[in-house]
Amino acid sequence: MKHIYGVVTILGLMTAPALAHHASRHSWRHVEASQGQEFTANASFYGGGPRRYEPNARTANGEIFDMWDLTAAHRTLPMGTRLRLTYAGRSVVVRINDRGPAAWTGRSLDMSRGAATQLGLIERGAGPVRVEVLGKS
Repeated sequence: MKHIYGVVTILGLMTAPALAHHASRHSWRHVEASQGQEFTANASFYGGGPRRYEPNARTANGEIFDMWDLTAAHRTLPMGTRLRLTYAGRSVVVRINDRGPAAWTGRSLDMSRGAATQLGLIERGAGPVRVEVLGKS
C-alpha cells in the first residue's frame, strides 16, 4: 500500500510543473487599448470551416458565432472593443467578441468571414492589417 502512495506522490510531483506551465501559457491577460491607438496585425479569418456546421457554436463572450457578422477574435483586447481594420485601401469596423488566434499561428487577429470579405482578404487568407482602436461598444 505504501508503494502505491509513493507512486502517486511521485507522479503528482512530476506533472505539477507541466500543469503550471500549461495554465500560465493559456491564461488571458486583458490589455486595455486606448482610443486612437494604431498598430499592424498579422490577420486571418475564420468561418466556413468546422464551426460552420455547428449551428450553436459560441464565441468566448457567449454569443452564437455568425461568420457573416463584422466581428473579430483577439487574445488580449477586452470584449466589445471596436476596431477599424484597413487592408488594401478598404476598411471595415469590427467588434471583439472572441479569443484567439492561437499564439503558435503567428497571427494576432482573426476576423469573421464577413469582415474578411469586405476587406478583400478572402483569396489571400491572411495578411497585414492596419488596426485602429475606436473604443468600446
